[in-house]
Amino acid sequence: MHLNSTEAYKVGSKGINIVVHNSLASLEGNPWQQRTEMLEYELAVKWFALTAHIEDELAGFMHLIRHPERDFEWYCCDVNAVDPYKRQGIATALYQEAGSLLLRYGKACRITASVSSRNLPSVKLHEKLGFFNTREAPAFSGLNFGPDETIYEHYFAKEYPARNLPIHREILAEIARDSREAVLDEVERSGQDPARKVFIVWAGETPIGYRLAAWEEPLLLPGWKKHRENQCLEIIRQSS
Repeated sequence: MHLNSTEAYKVGSKGINIVVHNSLASLEGNPWQQRTEMLEYELAVKWFALTAHIEDELAGFMHLIRHPERDFEWYCCDVNAVDPYKRQGIATALYQEAGSLLLRYGKACRITASVSSRNLPSVKLHEKLGFFNTREAPAFSGLNFGPDETIYEHYFAKEYPARNLPIHREILAEIARDSREAVLDEVERSGQDPARKVFIVWAGETPIGYRLAAWEEPLLLPGWKKHRENQCLEIIRQSS
């Protein structure tokens, strides 16, 4: 399961419409308006509110909050499905829309959520969506957490073709130290032979690895390789 799934959201035969809100005015009359107002004034950070709708009925809600100190990280909270839509894919649809939304932000590459070990449906949901349990206690100034909650994390990166430009050659020389000459030679030859393309993997604005066209998997820097092994790093291939 990937956060940026392009499949249509459905509950049974009914479609789920996800609406993204970024102002209090757009939440007027919503039962989560007061909670959102508190987050805006107490946390003073960039936020989005996502609402899920089945036809004209409110079916679910989520807050997506940018970390005040790490602009590459966003925190999901207040994920809720309204009766009678619980256990019918509402939370999955909200998370997938959140992932698609954050792909538009150049610096964003990490989504976190706090999950209680006693909330087994939530544990299973996050594992299904590719989140990894860090076993770390959540810490987000202005928010309260239970003693049995831990942080679950999901990363996403984008893969773009490298050009035979000084900046790309410099980046590849740094991240492909053990085979830099061979990799740079491939970049130079790729202009005449597209089958020899080299791709740079970016987590937000940070290069974290590279892939030759013949490889199925990229070669990642050690810390990011660990996230890939934990199955919480999603790599989206871009055509240009």
